[in-house]
Formats: sequence, C-alpha cells, structure tokens
Amino acid sequence: MKPFFLAFVILFLPAATFAKKIPAPDRVQVKPAPRPLPRPLPGRGPILRPGGPEQEKAPPAWASHQHVFTGTLDKVLAGPVGRSFPPMFTHKLTLTVKEVIRGDLKPGQEVTVSHVARQRVKPVFPEGKPCVVGGEKSRGTLQAKDVVELDLKEIDAIRLACSLPLGWAGKAGSIISPWAALAAKWPANLKEGAKHFCASTGRPALGFGLGASFEVEKVPPEAEIKWTNPDGDGEYKITVGNPTAQAVTIPALRRIGGKILWNESVAILCQNKTYPAPGSKGLGVATAPVVLQPGQKVSGIVNPLALEGPSWPKGGYRISFQICLGERSSTQSFYYMSRHHDGIRAKLKAGQPIGSVGD
Repeated sequence: MKPFFLAFVILFLPAATFAKKIPAPDRVQVKPAPRPLPRPLPGRGPILRPGGPEQEKAPPAWASHQHVFTGTLDKVLAGPVGRSFPPMFTHKLTLTVKEVIRGDLKPGQEVTVSHVARQRVKPVFPEGKPCVVGGEKSRGTLQAKDVVELDLKEIDAIRLACSLPLGWAGKAGSIISPWAALAAKWPANLKEGAKHFCASTGRPALGFGLGASFEVEKVPPEAEIKWTNPDGDGEYKITVGNPTAQAVTIPALRRIGGKILWNESVAILCQNKTYPAPGSKGLGVATAPVVLQPGQKVSGIVNPLALEGPSWPKGGYRISFQICLGERSSTQSFYYMSRHHDGIRAKLKAGQPIGSVGD
C-alpha cells in the first residue's frame, strides 16, 4: 500500500504545486465617477466645491457706485459670519476721507462703512494704507462694495468713470452711453455744456445736478399673491422733487414741451450690464431739461421686467435692479417667481397691460 501511495503523491504533486503558483486575477477597483456640479439657477452665480479654486474677481465698476472716495483705512472690525455656502463675511471699516470723487462726503471726514462679502475665503483689507472705496447708501448707512488699495496709475481713469452718469463707461475718446446700441443720433448742435459725449450717438453725458430729490418706490401689484409677488409685478415709481426755495434744473431728465421722457432718461443696471429703460428708442430730436419750481414734484413709472437681456431666475429667487438718473440711483431687490412673473414679462413684451395673470 505504501509504494502505491508514494507513487500517487509523486504523480500529482507537481500539478498541485503548479496550481498553487497560478496567481489569482487582480480585483478590478471600480472608482465612482465624480459627481457633476449642479448648475446654478439664473441670477445665483456659479457653485464652487469647498476647497476649489477661488474665482477671479471682476474689476471694480466704479461708474456704477453712488459714492466713490479715497482715504486711509484706519480700522477693520470683523463681524458675524453667515453660515451659508459660500460663507457671508461681515466687517465694519473706519476710514478718513481724503478725496471725494463722487457723492456727498467731505474731505477729512471720518466714516464707518459696512462691508458684506459672500465668498469662500475671508476678505483681506489694506488696513493702514490709502484706499479707493466705492459704495451705496442704504437706510442711512454707507455700504462699501469695493475697497482696493490706491494705485496712482489708475486714479485718473477712476475719476473719469465717476465724472460720467451712472451706466456710462469707457475711456476718453471712446465713451459709451446706455443708449449706444439704439439708432437715434442726438442732435449735433445740442451740447448742453457737457464735457463728454457718447461715441456712438453723440448724446452728452448729463448729470442729475444739485438741489433736487430722487426717490424710487415699488408700485403695489393689482393683485397681491401670497408667497409669489411680495415686491409687486415689476413696476417702480420714480419721483423727482424740488425741496428748495429756487427753481431747480435736472439736465438728465429730458422733456419735449410738457411731456417728460422718463423712458428716454432712465438707465437700469442689472447683473453687471447696463440697459436703457424699456421702451426707449433713443433721442434724435431736440429736447430740453426738466425744470422744477419750488415744492414741485414729478413722477414716472418704469418696469425692469420688460428688459431683454437679464438672466431671469427659475423658481423663486431675488434679482436686483439699479435704477439710475444721471449720477443718482436706487438699488431695488426684487423677488422673482418664474411661474408668475414669466407671464408678466410675456404681457409686457406683447405690449399688453399687466393685470394679474394668476398662477
């Protein structure tokens, strides 16, 4: 029996040894594909992954600010951080004003401004250094939108941008107005004492001037729908008044006879683009500035929902309109509900009155 067993082992041992040497096939490691980033809704901006590259910031649009000044940034005080993504950083900045380029601040004045930035990385300010600041006044508080270290090579371009009405842009010799894309050409002999003119239309850069008041308010909707149109259906009432004891001229507000041309005078900034007021065809005939007597007020209605060009939100989201007349403006935050306001825009495009369209 032993010889037989020994012969059996000798016969099959090489095969068994060879079988042990055959490597098992490697397991295939299946890696999940990266999840695609969600597409942002219109008006919400790009969505970034945490830790991703910081987006390059657009250069400041100095011409769009109500207040622009140079000064020393004396103090930076960090405030609460909003727990959103990206986080919302808040700061209080104290500055000593040196040069007022636009607005009603005074040289030597100490001002405290608020600053809010929604971004991944905490903003860094040039504390203790000369700066250029651009911002808006809201409810009596100056809100800084742009704060950058002063570059003497750029200051002349900033001064030029701020000498133009809001919505105008360009450099000396190639200045463009909000009406540049329209066919009408401004009468060549009507200079109005302006220093700068639109390179496309010849329209003079006319300011709002001093002495008059400027207000913008939402017009209540014909039918208010809960959770749908808390800010109305897009109409805004612009009121210009004369609170002084003398007559006041508003060069930027044009008229023909007794008719005030609101649509040909107002510009609207939305999503970093400039538009003439809806219905504008440009001014190719002689017009005159509106003159207000003491105590007189005039009003007009504009509806930015009739604009062609903005990226309108889907669902419900906020969109901002900066309504401008010369160097004066008011920024309005508007809650847009697409299932309701898309119908409003369709009616405006068709030239129909905007009674409530319901849901």
